[in-house]
Amino acid sequence: MPRHISLSEASRRAPAILERGDSDLLKEGAAPTLEDLAGALQFALGDGRVWLNDERMLLLQSEVLGQLRAAMIHEIGMDRTRERLMQVGWEQGVRYANLVANRFGKSDMTAALAAGPRIHTMAGHAKVVTKRFEFNLRKLEYLGEFHWIDSAEGAEHLRNFGTCDCPACWMQVAVPSGYTSALLGFPVIFREVECIAQGAQRCVIMGKDAAAWGGDMPEFKMFGIDQPPRPPSRPWTPPSDIPQPQEDGRFGGIIGNSPAIQRVRRLAEKAATNRVPVMFIGEPGVGKEHFARYLHRQGETPQGPFVPVYCSALDGPADKADRVLFGDDGLIAQATGGTLFLNDVLALPQVAQANLTRLLHDGRKQRFRVISAASRSPLDAVAEGAFRADLHYILSLLPIHTPPLRERREDIPALVETFLGRFRAQHRKPVQGLAGGLTDMLLRYDFPGNVRELSNMIERGVIYAEPGGQIDIRHVFTGVEVAPDLANRIRRDGALGRTPGGADPGGIEGRERSLTDLEIEAVISALNACDWNVSAAARKLGVTRAKLDYRIRKHGLDRQT
Repeated sequence: MPRHISLSEASRRAPAILERGDSDLLKEGAAPTLEDLAGALQFALGDGRVWLNDERMLLLQSEVLGQLRAAMIHEIGMDRTRERLMQVGWEQGVRYANLVANRFGKSDMTAALAAGPRIHTMAGHAKVVTKRFEFNLRKLEYLGEFHWIDSAEGAEHLRNFGTCDCPACWMQVAVPSGYTSALLGFPVIFREVECIAQGAQRCVIMGKDAAAWGGDMPEFKMFGIDQPPRPPSRPWTPPSDIPQPQEDGRFGGIIGNSPAIQRVRRLAEKAATNRVPVMFIGEPGVGKEHFARYLHRQGETPQGPFVPVYCSALDGPADKADRVLFGDDGLIAQATGGTLFLNDVLALPQVAQANLTRLLHDGRKQRFRVISAASRSPLDAVAEGAFRADLHYILSLLPIHTPPLRERREDIPALVETFLGRFRAQHRKPVQGLAGGLTDMLLRYDFPGNVRELSNMIERGVIYAEPGGQIDIRHVFTGVEVAPDLANRIRRDGALGRTPGGADPGGIEGRERSLTDLEIEAVISALNACDWNVSAAARKLGVTRAKLDYRIRKHGLDRQT
């Protein structure tokens, strides 16, 4: 059994570990295994999303992709289609490399490279047989040979065009190019030397560093690679913006590029060109004030003051709101030439509602823009008699519904990355990032507190995690929240299963589980895997024998559990 080493020891030894490798020397069972990679693939049934780690995926019939490919060939020709598809494949390979590096690390570069063919197989491109690969980081050398059995892209080319005189797995062959280059940090180009589209029994691909190929390298131009000097004067980073750059999606403090958030942005930008009232409607924590500030900056007076009014704080004596809002030096006067933002406007006292209505009716006295925010339906407040109907119709001339986080889960990875960077700097805590299991759970959690809650959870994780370590589930889900069911995952046999252990603590289908449920499941899974050898299970869980004994007694577990 391999000896455990500390993080500092691993860091000290890393250069020696990473310098060179050979697939013939790969240890059996070295992570990430195919089962580890399958654990990163989640099916959120009923939610309309499939995830590979923290990126949304799609299931698409290979015949449909073949028809799209054929249409491109007929429309723009074979050469341009090959170029476009290879660019897409390169980008896919880079993303696969980021998945492996972020979720499993690169301390064993040989194992990380070996994961590429496993992902290629898991994605359904082909059954990949690794003949051999070897690399030397110091000399910037790589050589690899792989066989593809039943290549989907080659089969679709045969279906649409019959046997051809050149290799046809264009997108697929670029995937290992992007993957291997991104992991090693220098360009490695794969080429197909045999293809089933040419009548061969299986596809054969070869990967080499640029110098080993020699001669002209058209792939460099195709992938946007500058020929690196040998040895490189600085670390080379493969481009990841092919085939076309993605918009950053971060505007005015609002992070995300989901369709839901793009819609809010478009509406805010349209409203910004006018000075009519705008009302943002959405659950607490969705970022209504951030949107209001963005709208202010896009408006006619971006240099003017932005004056927030927290209406729920104006409750009290009848004259308090009038004094704070309408006094000679009140908040309305301070907003002159800028924007008055009425946060939680439905909590505005009745007397203040009447006075504000009067002021807004007389447009001659209004020298500021009004933006408001409501955390529930204003019509419900009007029906209850808590809010004036005439003020509602004035303030909600341009209503904009801001989506809850559970309706824009695609934005969670970008939000996590932003909050992680912010709180690492704020707390001066060098945490590595999120463990894969936590990423899976965050993508399933419904976030009743929305973006504000996610921010709090990441900050909590940074504070609780060990310096230099990863943020795990126990650092974030502390019992205050109800932990969600983990997403359905693909098992090794191809079937969908629930959690890695397959258990549903309590036997209640579909119930939400607590942190205790997750702990019990992890303990039982480890004990069963080790045939109830407590010492071995403790090592598997990364805890001491005494701690595991305590948990077994605490939860009353035995072999029949």
